[in-house]
Amino acid sequence: MIFKDILKERIHHDLGFDFFVKDGAPHSRFNVIFKENGIVCGMIFVPTIVKLVDEEFFLEPVDPQSKPQVKIMKKDGDRIKAGDIGAEIAGNAEVLLKAERTICNVLSELSGIATHVNCIIDAHYANGRINRNVFLLDTRKGDPLMRPGHKYAVRVGGAKNHRAGFFDGILVKDNDISVYGGVREAIDRRIREEKLLTRVEIEVGNLKDLQTVLNDGRVDAVLLDNMPVDTLKKAVDMIGNSGKQYLIEASGVREEEIGKVSETGVNFISLSSLVRRAPYLDVSMKTV
Repeated sequence: MIFKDILKERIHHDLGFDFFVKDGAPHSRFNVIFKENGIVCGMIFVPTIVKLVDEEFFLEPVDPQSKPQVKIMKKDGDRIKAGDIGAEIAGNAEVLLKAERTICNVLSELSGIATHVNCIIDAHYANGRINRNVFLLDTRKGDPLMRPGHKYAVRVGGAKNHRAGFFDGILVKDNDISVYGGVREAIDRRIREEKLLTRVEIEVGNLKDLQTVLNDGRVDAVLLDNMPVDTLKKAVDMIGNSGKQYLIEASGVREEEIGKVSETGVNFISLSSLVRRAPYLDVSMKTV
């Protein structure tokens, strides 16, 4: 499902599947207004939302003079202050009234994520509290239908994306190891699914399992899950002395531990809080 389809579903659920409007409404102008400081994200979707409402919910041809026009004032990634106008939208009043809530909800959600991620980046990178060779990653913990938008917002905020689903990466989880009876057995199972140019990662929570992984040698990346900083350092040393180069990820990390974890030698730190703890940014859409 492409993100356009997800936007259409959000509009349908807001307006109702049997909701249709007729022409005859006045031509109106609206401003999209940000009511808090932050980072803009989701503006790229505003023209699509307006177009979907215009094309999906009108029974009669609309006067060409009233076809919606969207002027983007703030691009995704721009810093904004409270009161800044993000977009000017003009057109049939009924189209814009029906698009209003979906526009504000999408901008609030995605701008909130981008702003939250950017605040974490600024707090650690800008102040020298994190090794600049370490990248922050998102996770799959969250609404799968909004995941494309969430991952886009994470990138706009300055972090990077982990896999989006089972289709674009193979991660041997602790539950896989438990279900199939051991590290090697779980790797055997998942390695069959390996796709061309797709890396295989395994999650380990202790040094014993890590040594088994290193002895096996078939995976490309190791996720060190919920390890104290001292144990992380030992794990990174073990990986470094294994004779093979692995990508190393740390997970289960609290935001206040990011700096210390980054100094252990890991390449990535994954944080579900990049999305799950992001507050919505207040956005409104008002007539001019």
